[in-house]
Amino acid sequence: MKITGRGRILSSWTPPPLERQRRSWEGVVIANGPGTIDMREAMYYTLSLPVSTVIIGCDSLAQLEENVRLAREFTPLSQGQLAALEAKTEPCSKQALFFRFFERA
Repeated sequence: MKITGRGRILSSWTPPPLERQRRSWEGVVIANGPGTIDMREAMYYTLSLPVSTVIIGCDSLAQLEENVRLAREFTPLSQGQLAALEAKTEPCSKQALFFRFFERA
């Protein structure tokens, strides 16, 4: 579910302006820059785990076609490759998991 952390772990994601983030409940963890991986890495990481379904939101037909291509070309990642991706996403992981840090009333 949400394999891209609502897009936040993708290097193609552009964070909203800081003032907008501060007014948003997602702003409990401020994003100072884009993520660190691409869609292929995010999808292959997830598909290498014991999951039965991966659902990805798409903004365009081009994104859908790219995701289908990636799924067709998929080969599972090794434990070393999985660990490397975990390390690569660590700098942006807290922002992608902002909901864990939200104080509920």
